[in-house]
Amino acid sequence: MSNITPLGGTGPPITDDAAVGTDPPTTPLSLGEHDHTEPFPVSDADAEFLDTMEERFGMTPITATFQRDGQVVLSSDAHVGVLTLPSGLRIEVTPKTTVTRLLWALQYAFDTPVDTLDEETEFTSASSFFDAIGTLFHAELQSVFAEGLHRDYVPTNTIETQVKGRINVQQQLQRPSPVTTDFAVNYDEHTTDNQLNQAVLAALQALLYLVSDDKLAARLRTQSQRLQQYTTTTSITPADIRNIQLSRLNEHYAALLKLATLVLERKFFEDVRAGTQRSLALFVNMNHVFERIVERAFRDATRNTTHRVEDQATIPNLIDGPHAVSMRPDVLIRNTDDEPLLVADAKWKTHSESPTAADIYQLTSYILTLDIPGILIYPGREETTATSTVGDQQLRSFEFPTDEPATTYDEYVHELQAAAQHCLDKV
Repeated sequence: MSNITPLGGTGPPITDDAAVGTDPPTTPLSLGEHDHTEPFPVSDADAEFLDTMEERFGMTPITATFQRDGQVVLSSDAHVGVLTLPSGLRIEVTPKTTVTRLLWALQYAFDTPVDTLDEETEFTSASSFFDAIGTLFHAELQSVFAEGLHRDYVPTNTIETQVKGRINVQQQLQRPSPVTTDFAVNYDEHTTDNQLNQAVLAALQALLYLVSDDKLAARLRTQSQRLQQYTTTTSITPADIRNIQLSRLNEHYAALLKLATLVLERKFFEDVRAGTQRSLALFVNMNHVFERIVERAFRDATRNTTHRVEDQATIPNLIDGPHAVSMRPDVLIRNTDDEPLLVADAKWKTHSESPTAADIYQLTSYILTLDIPGILIYPGREETTATSTVGDQQLRSFEFPTDEPATTYDEYVHELQAAAQHCLDKV
């Protein structure tokens, strides 16, 4: 499965002083993918923040180009998400379709059951990236509530009226009464108040500050009150999140944990919960989301066949020796004898330009190595763009209708699965 790990973190606090000198054309500032703003002035604090994003976050989801007059032009790429500057200016990058389509794309990528969305969510142009995340989070948490909250054994140190577990001798000797009627004990309690549920609650409380839709906020608030009956609010670090391991007993948390990680990563949630607003960056790479969409669509299309879909497969190198590089196509389809039949690579490009040389060379390497047909898959294309040959094999490019004018999520999914089936039928 493609990695849908969020990227981002926190920066300096938001202050009134940092806002002096920043004059954006709109507030908040909205961009599509591969979009850019008109030049506008920014404060020194905002300029320094924009200039050090790579150092702070290990990425540059928005590129800042400074003009000679000191004004800045902001440009987006394939990352979608939110950036808040020290001045408080909020910059949102969403796909050029709609936030509803973003919701559907994330829902399909995260494999969130549509029937858990108990009421239709209407997004508008004012809806934010976090409204899409919040809607998915609500749906997944409803599913977890229905299946049951995870219980785990948690070390407990407390005072009891009878001996339970092991007596904490040191603490017992420090009890004020020489003849005590209660006991300091240590034991493992099987409880819902564990780190997994605490992480979900922390993410839920952070989302309450981030979503812009009032109805969605009310639904999340109800869930928060319900979850607080079973677990406590506590500080969760990024290391805590990464160390949470799922098993067959709590695998129904898988999508919810990914979403919680998306909200909690890099500790910006602690600042939000504490009421100290900080600049932040939180983005999802749509390349990774699209890879997951394509892989899942092929799985759905081959579910009742003898074919097997292998995602991010490692295949033999075309070149041996010190110049060999690892080759991992997004999708590899095999038959029942484990023989490769078709290789596919997904490229999230929202413009109508032709496939790049790099795209072609990469897929050509897979085709030559495996001696099978290959396809390039792009989002939102109206028809098959080209057919070429590599040796005796075909190289084709296909659309996946991520911007199809579907009216429901079911229709959207049907179109994706039909596109995958169309690819299989053509090769």
